[in-house]
Amino acid sequence: MKDKSFKHGMVIIMIIRQLRNNEKHKRDMLFSASFNMRADITQSEKEEMNLVDEVFIGAFLDDGETLMGQVAVITYKSMYYGNILTAAGIAGVSTLPEYRRFGCIRQIFGYIFDSGKKHGWDTSFLYPFSYRYYRKFGYERVLQHKTLKVPFTALTAIPRNDKAVLYKSKEQLPELLGLYNSFAKEYNVCFYRDNGKYFCDTPYKTGKYTYIWYNGDKPSSYATLTAEGNTLNISELVWLDRDAILGIIGFLRMYEGQYESLNFTTLDKNNPLDLLLDIDRSSSYGLYDGIMGRAIDIKKLLSLYPFPNEAGSLVIEVTGDFIVDNNGFYHIKYGGGAASLTRKKQAKSDITLSICSLSKLLFGDTVEDGIDFLPDTVIHSKKDIIKRIFTPHKIIQLERF
Repeated sequence: MKDKSFKHGMVIIMIIRQLRNNEKHKRDMLFSASFNMRADITQSEKEEMNLVDEVFIGAFLDDGETLMGQVAVITYKSMYYGNILTAAGIAGVSTLPEYRRFGCIRQIFGYIFDSGKKHGWDTSFLYPFSYRYYRKFGYERVLQHKTLKVPFTALTAIPRNDKAVLYKSKEQLPELLGLYNSFAKEYNVCFYRDNGKYFCDTPYKTGKYTYIWYNGDKPSSYATLTAEGNTLNISELVWLDRDAILGIIGFLRMYEGQYESLNFTTLDKNNPLDLLLDIDRSSSYGLYDGIMGRAIDIKKLLSLYPFPNEAGSLVIEVTGDFIVDNNGFYHIKYGGGAASLTRKKQAKSDITLSICSLSKLLFGDTVEDGIDFLPDTVIHSKKDIIKRIFTPHKIIQLERF
């Protein structure tokens, strides 16, 4: 795909295409120059990318070979109200300094979204260097993580137990995946896992330990932990019910005397753990912005949204989306746990909003009355109904990409 860009009065013709398997050295050279990293390009020239579920899209000069900028697109499966959607994970966004502000990344995003139908991407997520920058492409922050650091004395009200088993063999993977995915389906955005990529089965080599807690013979919770000085860091805490979270926390008490504190680094912001612990001023909380996301297939996400059981209708107008075809009117009829949707060229909308604000509402990253404060959002009618429709939902994301 050829595109024109303008800089300093010059017309730049760029070609947007997928990097070939034998262009690993071009990718690595661009990473090295963009981020001031060292790279062994001589070795890269001998290697191929051989990526699985991942492609690099590049912006090339009109010779089709000189790489100016690139974006990695990784295909994931993402949870959405118990449904599994296909998600485009965006990573490796980089441009050579001499080609910045040419519009390379803008053209690449246009290419990615144009090919979204072919790949079946319903949503897209990324970890931003700048929230403002990625809002240009329709992304918005869709979750926040809570951190909680407590001394081991905060755990004393929870009975100690030894019912957890160390994950150290791929033979244990099926039940660990089953446990994780049962947890994930209760949360929006959370990625569905079908392999062991994000589970460490070499704890003695890496120092990263995952303990699975069993309620009887049923795997019901797990914690992934690493040590840092006198603190035990918990990067993943997965649990199915109250007994399960109490169980894995009770097992972590086995580390009493060895460490002074526990640091939970990646909780969802409404995690109830602090309600179960003996919290006092020696504990500390944090809240930090997490992943950005956006709806790509708005019609599909609206059709899967849990609208009220009572019959009703709503007209949503989406404006300013980088994906131009997404802009316009969506007429939704709902009732009995189902919704039907039609696109209209013209209509009287009940609410007008940007794709950024719509994505927050669809994923459930809102608070009571929060819709009144969303940017680029105007409620024209049915305000009480709209507030009853778009309510908070549990959201978490544990992967980094």
